[in-house]
Amino acid sequence: MTFIKMLIRAINATTAAIAKTFSYLIFLLILTLTYEVAARYVFNAPTQWSFDATYFISSLMLILGMAYTWQQKGHVSVDLISSRMPRRVTAALQVFFIITLFFLCWFNIFRVMLPHIQMSWALKERSMTGFMPPIYPYKTWIFAGIGLLLLQGVVEFIKEVRVLLTGKEDL
Repeated sequence: MTFIKMLIRAINATTAAIAKTFSYLIFLLILTLTYEVAARYVFNAPTQWSFDATYFISSLMLILGMAYTWQQKGHVSVDLISSRMPRRVTAALQVFFIITLFFLCWFNIFRVMLPHIQMSWALKERSMTGFMPPIYPYKTWIFAGIGLLLLQGVVEFIKEVRVLLTGKEDL
């Protein structure tokens, strides 16, 4: 059991470190948007790069923050029914839904993305809008974020299985 606890701690620490590091991009996002608004409305000279930069920065923060949000139980949850159930019953429901919905969906997205990313890197794929920035790094960090989310899903799955089997939530 100690190996599992160490694995959970390592994944949780990695998730938190990545999310907190990339959360500072919010300042760059604000700066980019402020510059674009000033350029557009004050100087009547909109930029070509602002839309793509805003899109890339916000997607990077979003995708690399999803796992941390789950770790902190920050995702929207409708628990009107499950809040009235015993904890082991909700753990059983969580295990069922993590296997059937979460892993099935996100693992397939992860699996299908890999050849697209490889092709994008091989072609040095570029966006067709704005100043035509390269999008292969964009696809790569989306892939990495999904991988991080899947790892956090493994952690949450292990926690729920432990609650289901023992009734304890100490992991």
